[in-house]
This record gives sequence, structure tokens and C-alpha cells, in this order.
Amino acid sequence: MRIKTKILLLIISTLVAIFLISTYYGHKSIERDHEIALKEDASKIARQIESYIPHDGKSWNAGELEEHFDELLFLSSHLLRVDTHVFKPDGSLSPVISKSKATIELKPLEETDIEAAKGGEVVMDFELKDGQNYVNFVAPLRRNGPVFGITEFKVSHEEFFRTMSGKRKANLLVAAVSLLSVAAVLIISMDHLVNRPIQNLLAAISRVKKGDLAVTVAPTADDEIGRLTHHFNEMLSTVKKSDDEKEALLAQINRHNDELQNKIELATEELLKRNEALRAANQSIIEIQKKLGHSRRLAAVGQLAATVAHEFGTPLHSVSGHLQLLMEEPGLSKDASRRLAIMQSQIERITRSIQNLLDTTRAPDVYDWLDINRIIGDILLLVHPETTSRQITMSRDLREGLPKVYGSSSRVQEVFLNIVDNAIDASLEGGHISISTSLVLPAEKGAPSRVPSTGKWVMVKVKDSGRGIPENLREHIFTPFYTTKAYGQGTGLGLAITQEIVESLNGHITVESRVGEGSVFTVFFPAEFTKGA
Repeated sequence: MRIKTKILLLIISTLVAIFLISTYYGHKSIERDHEIALKEDASKIARQIESYIPHDGKSWNAGELEEHFDELLFLSSHLLRVDTHVFKPDGSLSPVISKSKATIELKPLEETDIEAAKGGEVVMDFELKDGQNYVNFVAPLRRNGPVFGITEFKVSHEEFFRTMSGKRKANLLVAAVSLLSVAAVLIISMDHLVNRPIQNLLAAISRVKKGDLAVTVAPTADDEIGRLTHHFNEMLSTVKKSDDEKEALLAQINRHNDELQNKIELATEELLKRNEALRAANQSIIEIQKKLGHSRRLAAVGQLAATVAHEFGTPLHSVSGHLQLLMEEPGLSKDASRRLAIMQSQIERITRSIQNLLDTTRAPDVYDWLDINRIIGDILLLVHPETTSRQITMSRDLREGLPKVYGSSSRVQEVFLNIVDNAIDASLEGGHISISTSLVLPAEKGAPSRVPSTGKWVMVKVKDSGRGIPENLREHIFTPFYTTKAYGQGTGLGLAITQEIVESLNGHITVESRVGEGSVFTVFFPAEFTKGA
């Protein structure tokens, strides 16, 4: 229920209550005044009757008395019956006269009524009989002395009730019209003075709830609601100001956050660059340390190689000379000559190995552009006697038209001689070794991720069917003096020297191996850049 309806109901209920109470007490006042008027009229009638009866109550003219009473009934339209009595000496009542307009009975006298009348009091009693309203009176008779008799008379009360009923209806009609008028005035006044301002405030609050802080409400009057509207506008203005300040502060905070984020990103980027530079520096230090250790090992190898070359070079030259003399002996069989030739080739191989060891302590050879297929062919020709004696088959797949690689012929030969020698040592009798060459791009599978300055790689792949290398030993095979061969059968320097030579030529070497399936050594050299290569 709306507040306007509640206030209207409260006001109308109050007005109805006031009207009912005032009407009730008004009627009661009218009835009281009417009773007083009735008693006064009864007293007047009693005084009139007193004038008709002698004061001694004995000597009266009956005919004259009846005329007086007929005249009294005629003049009093409401008076219906009159009975008059006087007191006997013994105090009992003696009837004097009884007159009535119609056949109607008086209320029987009671001792209390008689005693009240003796005391000079007018007794009045209302009576409803046969649907008619009456008033019974008992009034004392006296004339300048004590009470000498009483008169009782009955008065019709119908006119009074009709008058009162008409007044009651008129009052109800006036009250109804007044209430409707007051209600209409209240409704219009409440709508203009209370409801509209409140509805305006509620509409403004609804708009504020939706986020519109620019709304204002115009005060309708300088009253409590007007002051409430004024305070609402002030409060909303304060809230809007605070909201604007908050938005400005939030925008400023966002700008500061963006600036801080940018600075953090720049600082992070700078930190990443410095970390990357530090990582590269650390990596360079590690590489330098590795190369320094490697150089120290190679220096020791050089010293060892010089000693070995000095200690074994002269005897080998003597043996080689005797073999040469034996080969020149007449009458040698082909088989003996073949065996002597193999022995001579092995001595030459030992001499070359000693020479290669000595080369690690000397200045590098002269570098030139080399045909890798030709070097592979020389190596295969060199190891042919040994592979034949061990029944190891050799196969080749050399691509024609490969670009040349830049390096030292003796160093490149040493690389593949070491790899092929290891493949022969790892292979059992009846094994197989294959060598292939090809041209690959850095993006191809298995190729190094870095791009050589020439743009392409010449790849040499040596695959054997030997014992294979266990995974836990694979990472150590390029370490100097590390060998998996039996004691006295290897020094552990071949692959270390091989890796050193390959890296010195800006190349790359990898190994793949499975136990029982053999190994694959792959060597990459930067290819000579030529149009169409």
C-alpha cells in the first residue's frame, strides 16, 4: 500500500471517528436538553393543573374542572391523558379527575414515584408500547405550600423521534458530503504536496541506481519534502563529484600502471639482453676453458708424438729399407711379393701416423680447395689390404659434381682414415662398411642447425655393422686418451684428433650407434659456394 493511501485512510478514519463521537455526544446533549425541556413542560402543566384545583383539595366544581382539562388537552397537542389525585389525611390518594384524547392507559403508579412527587420532584419515564413512543410524568401539586396531590399524564414522543431521525439522516448526509469533500481535497493536496515530490524523488533514485548521477529534482515547496529534495540534490552532487574524482584518479592510476608496465617491460627486456649477454659470456668462458684443457691435452699429445716419432722413426726407416731390398730380390713368388707389399704399406701407414702426430706440433699445412670424393677414394685404396684380409666388404656411394671443400689434404685424409680404422676395428670378419657423400642444406634432417658461410654442407657418412657403442660411453668417445679398445691396442687419440681437425675446418661431426647394430659417423664440411651448386 502506498504511503499516500495510508495517510488518506488514517485522516479519513480519524475524521469519521471524530464525526461519530461528536454526533453521539450531540445526540446525547439534545436528548438531555429535551428531557430538561420535557420536565419543564411537565412542571408547567402541573402548575396549570394546580390553578384548576383549590389549594385545600376539596371544594372544586366538577363541570368547570372538566372544561379546564378539556381545554388543556386541546391546547397541548402532545398531551394524551391526564389523571389528577389529592392526598387524604391518611396519606392515601384520592382521584379527582381523569381526561384522555384516546383510549390509552397510564403506567401504574409506584411507591417510589409517589414518594418522589411528595418530595417535589417530577418523575419522567419513557415507554414504547405498540410501536409508539410515550413519556409518562408524575408531577407534584402544590400552591404556595406543601404538596397536596399529584398529577400523572402521558405525552406522545413520536414527533421528537421523527425530528431526531430526520436530524440524524441530515447529519449523516452532511457528514458523508463533508467526508467526500475532505477526501477529495486531501487526495488532490496529497498528490500535489506529497505524492508528486516523492514520485520525483523515487524516479531520480531509480535513475541514480542505473548510473545516471547528473539527475536533479526541482523542489516543489519550501517544506520538509522540499528540504529533503534539496538535501538529495546536494548529496547527489557530492556523490557525482566524488565519482568524477574517483574516475579521474582511476584514469591517473591506469596511466601510471601503463607507464610502470612499459618501464617494467623495458627493464625486463634490458635484463634479458644482459642475461643473454652474460650467458653467452659464460658459455664463451666454458668453451675457452674446454679449448684450453683440450689444447693442454693436445700439447701433451704433441710432446708424446715427438718422442714417439723420434724413438720409432729410425727403426721403421731401417725395416722399410730391408723390405724394399727383399722386394727387389729375384725369384720371389707372387704371394711373397704381395705379402711384402702389404708389410711395406703398413710400415708406410705407421710412418704417416707418426708424421701426423708430429704435425700436431708443427705449423698447419697449406690449405686449398679439395675434392672430397678423391680423398675418400685414396682412403679406400689405402685400407683395402686390411679389409681384404679381414673379409670386410667396402661399398661406396659418392655423388658426382660435389662442390669442393676448403682444408688441408693431409688433415682431411687423417679424419677419414681414423674413422675408417675405427670402423674396421669394430667390425667382425664378414662385416660391412659403407661410405657415402652428398650435398645437404642446413634445414634438412640431421644437418647442423647453424648455417655455414657458404650456405651448404658436403656430408660424408661412414657406416659400419660392428659392435656399436653403449649409450653411456658415447659422450666420451671424442675425449683424448679415452678408448674402449683392449690395453695396448689403442691410445684414445684418433677421434679426439679427428674432432679437432673437423672443427678447425669449421665443420661438424656426429655419431649414431646402437649396440649390436653398428655405428654411423657423419662429417659435415662447408661447401664451396658456386652458382648452381
